[in-house]
Amino acid sequence: MNKNSRRVTIKDIAERCGVTANTVSRVLRNDSRISEATAKRVCQAADEMGYIRNSFAAAMRSGSSKLISIIVDDIQNPHYATLINTVDLLLKEKGYDTMTLCTYGDPKSELSMANRSVANLVDGVLYFPESNDMGSAKLIQQNQIPLVLIDREIRGIQADVVRLNDYQGAETAAEYLYACGHRRFAYLSGPAGNGAQPLRQGGFVDALARHGIDAEDIRILDMDIIYRTVQSKAIVQAIGPLDYTAVFAFNDQRAYHVMNALRDNGYRVPEDISVIGFDHIRASLPYLPPLSSVSSACARMLAEKSVSLLLRRIEDSNAEFVTEIIPAVLHEEESTVRNIVV
Repeated sequence: MNKNSRRVTIKDIAERCGVTANTVSRVLRNDSRISEATAKRVCQAADEMGYIRNSFAAAMRSGSSKLISIIVDDIQNPHYATLINTVDLLLKEKGYDTMTLCTYGDPKSELSMANRSVANLVDGVLYFPESNDMGSAKLIQQNQIPLVLIDREIRGIQADVVRLNDYQGAETAAEYLYACGHRRFAYLSGPAGNGAQPLRQGGFVDALARHGIDAEDIRILDMDIIYRTVQSKAIVQAIGPLDYTAVFAFNDQRAYHVMNALRDNGYRVPEDISVIGFDHIRASLPYLPPLSSVSSACARMLAEKSVSLLLRRIEDSNAEFVTEIIPAVLHEEESTVRNIVV
């Protein structure tokens, strides 16, 4: 191999400075027993030569990489993006770096990203599971890596979990819309394998049933139809006939797609149709149009609790597993209207 095509090593720095590789290593570890002049010469040479510390070797020696892996299925979802940004900032305050690995909802990719996390000797994993497939989580735990599941649990896996109360949040949306005077509804579903999907749909339908709303007055719109129509710009046709006055969406992404399509086709939101989402991404992205949405009372709460549990697990691998279920509240904005006339 051409010497100029490989990484700069401690040996290269030692040759340039006329010292031993051990001396260079000690300087780079801030060993105070090395003379100031030698330390200065070695550090200057390292900078000039573009030396980058071998983090794998350092992690092997110290038992800690100070690196946290974040595994997520949809990095384009603003809910995940803003949450990961907050997590990264919180972990940096504690001396950790992060690497984000996206699976795009593919089970094979999930397992591959779990393998990548193990191979990179991470100190912990924050995992947003897209489904109930426990292969990736099991692999991480088999390698004794601290794991926190965010947003949903995985059946058969004992782990620390932080999630919103999906069922109660959907109940809150239903109670609010009913109190506003709505009696005919649509629910935009989430992914079939997503653990939050049956909880949100169940909470919404059950709350309305307690008010005597028949199942025939609640249209369940399949997620796949929405995704296909997002591409074809035919959302309004797909969710028709519009014989309902309120829409509750599995998440804000779907809610915004529908709200924008309705307005583009001459419908008034909220005068003709009210729309509520889930996640309240506008809390972190205030330039988005107003959208009533269900989420935690504080935008940072999910991130703070996730980081806290992970650091706790890193410090004490034998600590009891904790499931933090955060109460959901409705953030009312201009996409819904009270006292409608039906």
